Amino acid sequence: MRRLILAAGLATLAAFPARAQFYDLDGAYHCVTSPDDACTKAETDAPAPSLPLAQEQTDAPSFGEAIERVKKRKPTDADMHLLAARADAKDPRAVEVMAWCKLNGIGTKPNALDAFWLYHEAAGLGVATAKRNEIAIFEHRLTSAERQEVLTKESAK
Repeated sequence: MRRLILAAGLATLAAFPARAQFYDLDGAYHCVTSPDDACTKAETDAPAPSLPLAQEQTDAPSFGEAIERVKKRKPTDADMHLLAARADAKDPRAVEVMAWCKLNGIGTKPNALDAFWLYHEAAGLGVATAKRNEIAIFEHRLTSAERQEVLTKESAK
């Protein structure tokens, strides 16, 4: 009986095609600054990371809708909550968008140091240009005290 149930479960899984990674690593954050058709397709095709049931809401915005409002620099609280939840779930695109928001004060107070650490995380998740953005923030947006804080934290690792 167990084998029959296992076989039926495997047959069901085989019926669904595997989904490829939607995120174009060469895309950087150009979808935030200058979107094109590929960005729109990626936003609508992106699988949402699984969230605890308490965080799921039927009236919550889609990831694509949240990105659109971020592009217009007018995200709602629900958009920022969605982005934060997906960033906490280690969604590379959401981490990158949150870094952009923190850097530019979109939906939150601007905070270059937080943006630096988010880009650092995005680089670790494979976002191609995140390291370059992290370096640019370090060199041009952090105060000397913030740079020292980063160096101290990194040398402690």
